[in-house]
Amino acid sequence: MKKTIVFFLLLNLFLSIFSINIYINTFDNSIIINRKVYPIEGSPEKFRGKIKEYFKGINIPNAHIPSNLLILEDGQTIGSKGTIRVPQEVFKNLLELYQKNLIENFIIDYYPIEIYQNKILVRNLTKRTKLVEYLNIFLDEYEIPYLDIYYGEYDITPEVPKIKLTTFTFPDYGFYQVGFEDKGKVLLKTYINGSLSDNYGTLNPGTYTFFISAIDEIGLESSLTEQIIVPKSVRILKNEIYELGSNSRFGTLNFVGNRNFYEITPYIATITNVIVKDTSKPKIKIDFEKLFNGYCAINVNVSDFSAVKSQILLNNKVISNGIVKLKPGKNLLLVYSEDGFGNFTFSFKNIQLFNSLNESLEFFDRKKWINIGGILIKSPYIKTWVNPNKKRWIYESKTNIIEIFP
Repeated sequence: MKKTIVFFLLLNLFLSIFSINIYINTFDNSIIINRKVYPIEGSPEKFRGKIKEYFKGINIPNAHIPSNLLILEDGQTIGSKGTIRVPQEVFKNLLELYQKNLIENFIIDYYPIEIYQNKILVRNLTKRTKLVEYLNIFLDEYEIPYLDIYYGEYDITPEVPKIKLTTFTFPDYGFYQVGFEDKGKVLLKTYINGSLSDNYGTLNPGTYTFFISAIDEIGLESSLTEQIIVPKSVRILKNEIYELGSNSRFGTLNFVGNRNFYEITPYIATITNVIVKDTSKPKIKIDFEKLFNGYCAINVNVSDFSAVKSQILLNNKVISNGIVKLKPGKNLLLVYSEDGFGNFTFSFKNIQLFNSLNESLEFFDRKKWINIGGILIKSPYIKTWVNPNKKRWIYESKTNIIEIFP
């Protein structure tokens, strides 16, 4: 008895290993048996189950008795005169498989998929599970992108995963990241100096040997071995003092205070603490021009790399740039300037004014046209040399012109 039970168990195991699924594709009304496609007729309804029984018809002339049929669990029938009509040769093949208990499931579904040599064309939106199920009917090896929904054309050529190792190294610090290029999912394993490690991370100074293995969903494998060196740096700290406005290897220094500048090579990091001070005194330039009747044009320019405050004194009286009246004799012009960092300077100039009775100078509130012998000149003042007390000009208010006469 025990031997009989064992025999049937082994028989069922054998049959389950070699049993197949029969597919009907309602997309193109075809039946698929052992990867061979045959046309069918009728309107199959979606089904996933088993063949319930075989009905053997009786051949009676002129009698409307059903012919031989395979009956599915949902009542659909397969035969030359069933609800799903198949060619006689196809039915014989199905019947033989059924009688030998070699049909696992009978599946009727919509598979809008066309298979070519190295590609597939999905004619309608299809889930991944259904696409994989259909491709497995015909193909032993293929590879598709890992998506939830498929539509359109896809390359299915199997390719080994391409491993990508990205690294950045600096003195005393390194970073790595392991990635891949493949159509589907990939299992990555990263070994650093023989130890299993994360697929990304940081590295301290030293020498590292990476071994990376990759295996994709269909079992294709690849590997990569690479050595990475993270240098240990030499750090140099130094101070440099500059004057404000200096041109240095760090550029023009237009700030006051401290700033760090970094010079990094693969092995040496130099940190320079640049100290900028303003110890330069403001520069003063005095331009003056004697005019007439004791008048003088004064222009003082002060230059510095920072803001300055300046004061101009003429005979101890505060003045501004412009035209001023000098007193006869000795005049003292003094300029004092100070920047925001306490640097100051001053400059002075002695100006001598001698009396002259041979010239006269008269100023107007604004420039006026002056007619001298038919020549028009625009000027803010009139100068006469002979007999200053005798007026030699008149002003015509209607024409706004000063007429000069001998």
